[in-house]
Amino acid sequence: MMQEENIRKEKIRTILTPDVKVCGDCREKYKQEASCSACGVNMLDPSYSGMVYECPLCNELYCEQCWGHMGAEGGHEHAQAEEKRGGIFNR
Repeated sequence: MMQEENIRKEKIRTILTPDVKVCGDCREKYKQEASCSACGVNMLDPSYSGMVYECPLCNELYCEQCWGHMGAEGGHEHAQAEEKRGGIFNR
């Protein structure tokens, strides 16, 4: 099951590029996996023209606008929690 999930995520990453267009049925089918984790915009939609960002810690996907806001506000929620505890690699 885990391998199937990883394959599906990799497939989504591959098609989340500006030069790849998908049909309406596939946009709907992969909507959950291809939507911004913060605002919910479907980044497979042809009207979305921004970059797609992936957090290297949790692998969540974010639209360009939300990713920019997170950077301006001091980062990602789980990263801030780790900083308060003294960092990710503290023992």
